[in-house]
This record gives sequence, C-alpha cells and structure tokens, in this order.
Amino acid sequence: MARNFITNAPQRSLKGRIQTLIRYSRELKFLVGFFYFSGWQEIYEALKAREDLELKILVGLDTDLYLGRVLEVVDPKACTSTQQELVGRFFASLRTALQDEALDTQEFYEQVSYFLHLLGTGRLQLRKTLDPNHAKLYLFRLDEAGQALINAPGRFITGSSNLTRAGLSGQQEFNVEFGDYGWEDAEAYFDELWATAIPLSELEERKNQIIRTIRRQTQAALIAPFEAYALILKTYLDLMEQRALRPQVKQLMVDRGYRVYRYQEEAVQQALTVLEEYGGVILADVVGLGKSIIASWLARERNGRGLIICPPALIGDPQTKSTGWYKYLSDFGLNDWDIRSVGELDKVQEYLAQYGDDVTTIVVDEAHRFRNEDTESYERLSQICANRSVILLTATPFNNAPADIFALLKLFIPPGKSTLTLDEKLAARFAHYNSEFRRLSYILRYHSAGGQKQTRAEKYYTDIFELPPPIDVVRTQRRVRRLADEIRAVLEPVVIRRNRLDLKRDPVYAQEITELSEVADPIELYYGLTPQQSAFYDKVINEYFGENGQFRGAIYQPFAYEHRCEVDQLDEEGNFTYQQQRNLYDFMRRLLVKRFESSFGAFAKSVDNFIRTHSVVLEFIKRTGKYILD
Repeated sequence: MARNFITNAPQRSLKGRIQTLIRYSRELKFLVGFFYFSGWQEIYEALKAREDLELKILVGLDTDLYLGRVLEVVDPKACTSTQQELVGRFFASLRTALQDEALDTQEFYEQVSYFLHLLGTGRLQLRKTLDPNHAKLYLFRLDEAGQALINAPGRFITGSSNLTRAGLSGQQEFNVEFGDYGWEDAEAYFDELWATAIPLSELEERKNQIIRTIRRQTQAALIAPFEAYALILKTYLDLMEQRALRPQVKQLMVDRGYRVYRYQEEAVQQALTVLEEYGGVILADVVGLGKSIIASWLARERNGRGLIICPPALIGDPQTKSTGWYKYLSDFGLNDWDIRSVGELDKVQEYLAQYGDDVTTIVVDEAHRFRNEDTESYERLSQICANRSVILLTATPFNNAPADIFALLKLFIPPGKSTLTLDEKLAARFAHYNSEFRRLSYILRYHSAGGQKQTRAEKYYTDIFELPPPIDVVRTQRRVRRLADEIRAVLEPVVIRRNRLDLKRDPVYAQEITELSEVADPIELYYGLTPQQSAFYDKVINEYFGENGQFRGAIYQPFAYEHRCEVDQLDEEGNFTYQQQRNLYDFMRRLLVKRFESSFGAFAKSVDNFIRTHSVVLEFIKRTGKYILD
C-alpha cells in the first residue's frame, strides 16, 4: 500500500501521523464535521508540547443525540437560517457533544482546561461554516525546519476520518496525505470557507459564551466537592424519606396472624416516597420475601380503590378468601379493590371505562410477563396503567436484555419526560443500553468462532472500544459489568430489591431472617444420552436453532430481507417493525427448542407442522407473488 495512504492500521494511524506533523508545524487548519473532545484527547499531548502553535478549526455540521450516541446531523434549514440561529445551534451541538459519557474521566477535565486556555489566549480559533459541510481536511503549515525537510510549505490530509477517537485511531478509515501536490489549492479552499464562516471565538461575547457553556452546562462544569456532596445527600434523603405508617394497619396485620417484619415495613415506607415522586415502583425482592404482603400493606396505606392484575393461579378462591390475592385483600381490609386475570385485559379495559374513574392504583403481579412491548397485551396494560399509580411485582425484572426492564418502566414513566436521568431522554438511553448489550453479548459468544460470526464480533468490538482486533475478552467483560452498573444506577430510584444475603448482612434484618422460608439449592438432573445422542442434541440446539443458526424463520421476519441495513441505523418505525418480527422469529425458534427438550416425538411433530406451514406459505407466494406478512 502507498505510504501516503492512512487506514488506521496498527502502524499507520491518523493519530500517529498528526502527532508527528504537529512537531514540525507552526499553524494547523482543520475542517471537520464537528469539534469532538474525544479527538482532542488523541492529540492533546502533541499540542501541549508546542506552545507556539496556532490552530484554526472550522466546523461544518451540527450534532444531535440519537439512541444515546452523539451523531453529526445536517439541518435542512441551515441554508436559510440567520447567523444568530446558526450560532445558537452550534452551542446546542456543543452541549450535546459534551454529553458523551465516555468523556467522564480525570484526563478529560485536565484537557478541557488546556482547551479553554488556548481559547482564552487566542491560539485556538473556532468558526462555523455558513452552509453545511461534511468535508474532512487537515492542513499543516510547517515551520522552517519542516519546510526544509520536504521543500514545500506544508502538507495536508483528507479522507474519511473525523476529529474523533474513532476517526483518528479506533476504526478503519481511508485518508490520503499530500505534500508535493495541491497544497496551495487545498489551503485556498480552507481560507475561502474560513473567510465566509461565522466567527465564534474571535468575538469576545461568543468566546465567553463558549467558556460559560463548557464550564456551567456540560460534564466539565466546576462543582465544589461540598456542592456535590450536598446534592447527593439531599437526593438520597429525599428518596429514603421514612414515611410514618399507621399503627392500626400493623395491628390489623398482627390480628390476622402476620408477623410485622422491619424490612417489609421499610420497603412500604420507601415505596410510598417512590410512588409520590415517580408514579410507580417495582418491588423486585427475591422469591419468599413477601412482595405480595408489601404490596397489600402499601395499598392499605394509600387508601383509595385499586385493581390487582395477576396470573389466574394467583387469584385465589373468591368464596372462602383463604388463598391467593383474595386472601390478601380480605386480610388487609381492601374491600373496594378488585382482582382480574392477565388473560382478560380487554375486559379490564371495559370494566375501567365504565366503573374505574376512582381506581387510582394498579398492582401487576408477575410483571415480567409484560417485558415485550410489541404485544397486544402490553399495549392494553399500558393503557390500563395510564394516569394511575403503578406497583409492579416481579422477582426477575431483567430477563434477556435492558429492553425488558425498560418495558416495565414505561408502564409508569413517560420516556420523553423522565426524571430518572438528567437529560430526560430515557428511551434514547435504554436504546443505547440495549444496542450495546446485544453487541457485547455477541462479542463474548463469537469472539473465537471463526468465519463471519467472528468477523462481525470483531466489527462490534472495534465499534464499541475503538480498538482493532484481536478481541480482549477481559476488557469486554469489564464493559459488560460497567454497563450493568450504569443500568442499575438509573433504575435504583424506582426499584426495591433485596435478597436473603442483603437481609443477613443488616444487623436489624438479620434477627428476622431466621424465621423466613429458605429456598433449597437447585438439584441438577441429567439426561442419559449416548455420545451420538449428545452430539445430535448439541447440533440441533447450536447449529440449527441457536442464535444465527440454520433456522432462518424467513416467513416470520421478511423485513430483515426487504430492508438490508444495520439495525442500529433504523428509524423508529423501522425499528418497531424489525423488533416485532424478530420477536416472532425468536418465539418460534424457542418453541422448537422447548419441544425438542420435551421429547423427540414432540419435536418431530413440531418439525412436521413447520414444514407444512412453510409449504403453504411457499404456495401462497408462488400463486400471489406476495409474502404472508406483507
């Protein structure tokens, strides 16, 4: 490959080349999509070593936050916007770009200070192009020693790389460096754009606004340690505020034969605060700690009418009221509450439409059943919960992906107006979590699988870590743990979850835990398979019906074949259609696996049914020229 081609190969990265050229330059002129601080971090040390260097950065685009990621965007109204409107959008883009959580490091804060120093001294100048410009151009006017080395005034690089960590070193790009050809024309092109561009740092008022924006409205804001401590303490105390519970309710429980546990009492106190703050709460204690008792106690403390939605097996006997939810409603004196089955949500809607004006609270038991948003039952439940307080009971709030818990959150938190996060963009945040979780899972599963699967895993690895292969499994596992911690931090205000170990470690709760039921350790049961049967089993599970196995389920997900694009790049409507059909495909795939694990006979019958269904679909396609799900 020609020496002037820069592809971010291990020994030929744009980062390394820019650092080298900075050492021999006296002026830098960069035309970029936007000024990202992740790129600034890559060249920070080289810039700091040259105190005489001047830098001009010409910004061509705006930025926006999409699915939790900062992206460049072209405003369709930019060409007709006033200069003041363009300046306003630049500052909005600056705030957006600095929301990138990857920047939240000690080094970032130090480097921002140096950036502001260059801005204040005038060595760094920023301008915004009048019209959107997606070009990437890096010009290096060399000092006398540099010019003598190449017998030219400077060098320039152009190509695909933006001024980001990914563009400078983390992902494959294609850039070309020129020195002996086109320098004057390239510099003239930049200078012409610069002359007509909107000054940002040269006007004192705008320069001060840049500094104020960075220092007060971004992650780089200077917060005194005491201010941070006071805010965290206030938030914690507000959340953990202990509401006084009515003593007559405790006495009622004792009269009905219940033991009043301190850990349940404090859960009720905390849940009352959470319900008032967020309109809903997720009670996620492990099995056996009394979620139903906590919910019943909570319902009695709140007063007002309510409705229990639960699986049929948990409803209980309406005549004797000695089992299930009928027993809890009777024991806690919730005489104006009602119970409905999860299989009758259509009837629940009709009931509430006629008689539910004063129903203020909805309790959903086994709420993890509603982790899939793309179902009719979820849509009905969402409408039932609208404008009501919601109490969700589940021992397994997180099943397969972050989307599971997000579906539960949406039952009581409007995603676009969430107070769980500072930026209020809960949907975008969880879409990002889900995308990253899916890719990290793929990396860990196929990092050494070979073939296309490993190639895709390596692509995901580069996209996430901005590093070339080989895949570092330990680094990936650390990222998974960090992602889990981040999700947990978002959920913590609305989720109450304890296990037996948590109770045993608490000096007060530990005295009560000895009286609670214990869940026995699981007992492993093994099928007696011959080596041939075992090999056949593994082949069916992994090669045929594993994720990305030979079973494609094309009739269940035609969207994936009609629209060949990256899932992360789909718009909202396309993503909904893709997920809906993907869920159907996954359901059918899991159904076959369950039938196979049930018995070979059941599996054989299911395969026959699938073959018959596919034959009917194929005949339909041949006869009509249309697909069954079109």
